[in-house]
Amino acid sequence: MKDKTLFIMVGCPGSGKTYTAKHALMRGPGWRYVSRDEIRFNYLSEDEEYFAHENEVFDIFIYKIREALNNADTFNVIADATHLHWPSRRKLLTNLRQEGIDFKDIYIIPTVIGCSLEDAKTRNAFREGKECVPNEVLDKMFNSMTDPKTDPFKYDGILYLYNRLE
Repeated sequence: MKDKTLFIMVGCPGSGKTYTAKHALMRGPGWRYVSRDEIRFNYLSEDEEYFAHENEVFDIFIYKIREALNNADTFNVIADATHLHWPSRRKLLTNLRQEGIDFKDIYIIPTVIGCSLEDAKTRNAFREGKECVPNEVLDKMFNSMTDPKTDPFKYDGILYLYNRLE
């Protein structure tokens, strides 16, 4: 029997991944939230570009997920980043394996947060600074997203949520 779950957030910027992770998924003790953007924004100074420390940010992201999965008091870990397509999800899973994480003990659940491009752009317009994604980049990201059901990895399930503005 598996005793932990890794929720891999999947969705374009502005889809509501972070909101969903923090307000719908996290329920009580035993949950751990790890955000690549939170790590990134702790590293960046105002004059640096978004990807200035990408290697360090990713290494810390992997470290914090591994630390959470190895913690006896943690049962559910949320990995919050876009993970828009198989290469991104594969990179996460490959690095966790290389860090000694054994997937036979962990449920792996991609959590796809769908929304319309219009809603993503509306939410994105309220972001400031480096958190705001240029619309042309958002268009490309939205259109490049692939469904985890097409990945060659055998997930334990896929959670689909749709997040729309009212």
